Amino acid sequence: MRKLYIISFLLPLIFFGQNSEKISDYGFENVQENYDLEQYTLFYEDNLYRFPADGLFEVLNLIEIDSKFKQNQIVLLNKGISMIEMTFFTIDFLDFKNKRIDFEEFVSRSNIGFTKAEYDPEKSINASYFKTDLKLKFRLDYQMIGFDPGWAQVVNFQPMISSDLGKGFNLQAYYNFPEFNTIDSREPQVELLKISNDFKITPQSFLNTNLGFYTFNRFGLTFNYIKFLYKDIVRFKLHGGITRFGRLNKDFLLFYQPNIDLRLDYHTDLTFRWNKYDIDMTFRYGSYVLNDLGYTFFVRRYSGQRFISLHYSNTTFGKSLGFNFNIPIPIKKYNRKRPVRLQLYENFYVPYYYRDTSALLNYEGDNIVSQLTSYMPEILRKGLLKASKKGQ
Repeated sequence: MRKLYIISFLLPLIFFGQNSEKISDYGFENVQENYDLEQYTLFYEDNLYRFPADGLFEVLNLIEIDSKFKQNQIVLLNKGISMIEMTFFTIDFLDFKNKRIDFEEFVSRSNIGFTKAEYDPEKSINASYFKTDLKLKFRLDYQMIGFDPGWAQVVNFQPMISSDLGKGFNLQAYYNFPEFNTIDSREPQVELLKISNDFKITPQSFLNTNLGFYTFNRFGLTFNYIKFLYKDIVRFKLHGGITRFGRLNKDFLLFYQPNIDLRLDYHTDLTFRWNKYDIDMTFRYGSYVLNDLGYTFFVRRYSGQRFISLHYSNTTFGKSLGFNFNIPIPIKKYNRKRPVRLQLYENFYVPYYYRDTSALLNYEGDNIVSQLTSYMPEILRKGLLKASKKGQ
């Protein structure tokens, strides 16, 4: 009898150890498992799939769960920070695995939301830290200038380096090569070189801090704070930055003016999300990077990771109309992350401004706040259903 008790106690340990090895061998990182008498918890970070929902769908198909546990919790990480969880009962998971219910029914019985779960890097395997991504990024700038030729453009080729150095800690930089330029006389230069640190304050609020060189030849400190006030429907964002003129030219020579051109920019966003139609409506008020003061209203329509946005601004520099859109590249899954990995940047972003001197913002690179949309509960739920229909 005692031997049977020991065997029944050890079997889940062996079983879930195989779960960890299975998904880490597949390429998922920062993998960690916890369990008690009632609940099994799996943490993982996805640097394989462009869209987190695709990675979660793959994990659900890879893992096996012992029937002894009543409830289960799958926690998605970003730079080692727990972002969102999917919880479900074992009986529902086994029904899905044994094809007694379809995936859509399984998702409807599950809950997806922000998480309180705490991740411990010391207990994980296949860490994501000190691995480097070398990416190629593109940006198209263009202006309407009349009827002949009608428009001007510059195509920016931007080789980028990005590396996670620790929990929430990242180094990112890119060098800009302007080509086919009929707009201005800009030179090649380092446009972004920054270190950032991300934090989770509460399950519904996150903070990002940055130090380095940004677009518009600015050098200094910035921060972004976001809090979800009601589920993922209403959210508040606060941005602040204190910067001076700072530039690394094409020869990596530093031009920096420590005593002049000090600028303080700040703004707040209040966003309402209409989940039924995947529409965000945002009102922004504050000071922008060129020190103009005013407001911006924009409407953004999402389709997965694609979006198109229309905006109207009114600041002390004048009024502005414009739009922008974001298209993910057609690569859904990357090679597993090794010490050095080559890849294209995840998306192609195109902005257009009728007036290009008002309501402008620094580009601060990727961070937990800028990437948060992909982890929002309703977007993740819809992404799971779409992944299942593609027969991934």
